[in-house]
Amino acid sequence: MDHGSEKKEVDDVMREVFDTVNDAYDFYKHYAFLHGFGIRIHTTFKNKITNEPYRRKYVCNKECFKDMKPNISTGVVKKRRRELRTGCEAFLRITKGKDGKWFVDRFNDSHNHALTITPTKVMKHRSHGKFHRSVTFKDLLSELGQSRLKPCQIKKVVNTMKGPNENDVTSKQCSDILADQ
Repeated sequence: MDHGSEKKEVDDVMREVFDTVNDAYDFYKHYAFLHGFGIRIHTTFKNKITNEPYRRKYVCNKECFKDMKPNISTGVVKKRRRELRTGCEAFLRITKGKDGKWFVDRFNDSHNHALTITPTKVMKHRSHGKFHRSVTFKDLLSELGQSRLKPCQIKKVVNTMKGPNENDVTSKQCSDILADQ
């Protein structure tokens, strides 16, 4: 699915229609990449009788705040990583129409945090860097690691083999996965 490289305006986003929820996710992920933020799935609404999804909400990855409740059984508050969420209110909500297509019914593009400007930093958002976590990549990495290639050499090989829509893999990602094996 080609979304083009231009930035879409709010009215353009509200007119979008998708065949599947994955198409909508890919669209919003691409939109987020161009505008400098990451996304995640917030909620999925399902029909209580058929259990089929009829609405989904994608949010900025800095939406809300992490829950800091203590463990119910022990009462101990778990030590957490530093808080990255800022309570951002940006989101895209899609709803399934009677024709089976998904359309954008609500959209908010107001962020309460600075957006990432450079593409190399945008790629560090979890939603934009999926290839290095795929099974295909890990299998390939394992084979290349067994042939005694260095992570920087593996990075070059993998980046020439990956698809055009996938982000470049870094040497750090290669060495982290090789260390886990």
